[in-house]
Amino acid sequence: MGNIFYIIGIFIFVLSFSNIFNFFKYLKIKNWAVGFKKVTGKEPDKKEFRSLEEYNIFTGFSIISIVEFFWLILGLATASWYVYLSIIILGVIIRHTCRITKITFLEYALGFPYNLAKVFMILFLIINHFHLHLDILELFRQLI
Repeated sequence: MGNIFYIIGIFIFVLSFSNIFNFFKYLKIKNWAVGFKKVTGKEPDKKEFRSLEEYNIFTGFSIISIVEFFWLILGLATASWYVYLSIIILGVIIRHTCRITKITFLEYALGFPYNLAKVFMILFLIINHFHLHLDILELFRQLI
């Protein structure tokens, strides 16, 4: 069962890695969509985006993030649950910090490094499951 979960994880890794390349474009489009909603009072439709590419980036990033989140939730049932939990908690803290402060620079300054670190943590978890078989919690305890 674990092999199936981590094979899905490879798919999640590839999708998350592709999100890294569109991260800054996504933030610009998201800020535009928030402004659009403030002015019109409704979410932008497909035809209201400036181009089909922007619509695809916006919806694709959102869908990939949702799928990735559900995979991370399922990861809480694995032996490395504390890694998955830390990724989720850090993401929630960063998201709420950006929403509360409403400083768009924080989305760039915190969001990109978080997404980059998350992608590499997913890669490490996959490699650890299939090849390394390290007890991450024990390694962390030894460091402390």
